[in-house]
Amino acid sequence: MSKKLLTVLFMAVLSLQLGAYEYFMESGDYRVRISAKFKHTIRQIIWKKFEIGRPTGYYGAILVPKPGKFIGAGHTEGGMEEVLSVKVDCDGKNIAPAPRLVLKGKKITVDKISRFANLLFNIRLELTPEGLIETKRFVALAEQKIHLFYAHIYCFNKSFTDYYALSDTGKVISGKFTLPKLDKLPKDRKNLKKAWHVRSDVRYTSEYDAAAKKGVLLYYPQVIKGKLHKSTFWEVPYAYMKYYMVTDVPGVVPANWESPTYTVAVRCFEAATIEEMPQAVKDNVEIASKFQYPALAKPELPKK
Repeated sequence: MSKKLLTVLFMAVLSLQLGAYEYFMESGDYRVRISAKFKHTIRQIIWKKFEIGRPTGYYGAILVPKPGKFIGAGHTEGGMEEVLSVKVDCDGKNIAPAPRLVLKGKKITVDKISRFANLLFNIRLELTPEGLIETKRFVALAEQKIHLFYAHIYCFNKSFTDYYALSDTGKVISGKFTLPKLDKLPKDRKNLKKAWHVRSDVRYTSEYDAAAKKGVLLYYPQVIKGKLHKSTFWEVPYAYMKYYMVTDVPGVVPANWESPTYTVAVRCFEAATIEEMPQAVKDNVEIASKFQYPALAKPELPKK
């Protein structure tokens, strides 16, 4: 066996042991990169060769037990998300995740049971040619303080130019991302501007890139009530148009408290002009409203 091949095999084994590997889901025009290092969360979303979601920042769910203390994916300020089990399925076939694995199929799922402090989560990613569905729910194993909880996070491309949303009351919220795009984080951060957009409970929200003529829709089959910024885009010009679903949960939950199911559908679309964006969004909302959404079981600790 050659020295080069031995090195490759050694690095592959080391990656598995450290959990520092990535694998891919491909269905239709979608390619989703998954990071084992970051607790089997999304790392990048590509649609028709266009980067929708960037490998910058973190995805998934984030628990904030107290201000500044984040838990989830790459955040460890408040503790470590503990992945207790992972199951990957491609068109009905169970497949063990591995470095550089590419899963191609009509329906690919990544199911995991994770513990965030005293909260036990059941989380599913489901990719089909129609789009990506992310679903999660949790139960409290013991009393848990919750300063904030982000049910869904996406690090969308900083190239997006416009947003369009519909609030839970039926109000259209639209506008432009106006901060200048930066190639990298400047050394002088003192006067660096950032901005928040939408900041409402929504039935759906979306972004559009006028140059690429592509957009992304986040559709909620059931409105998730939020607090603080609620459903929002955080415009960070050097990094991303980051999306947060800051969810309304009690400040303290007792043992055995169960959350509702938090579900969002991510579907990409094309529109020739910004004027055509609203109709393109509505057309895709109509499609997403007919998806079959998974019903997650109550999370349970895996049997030893």
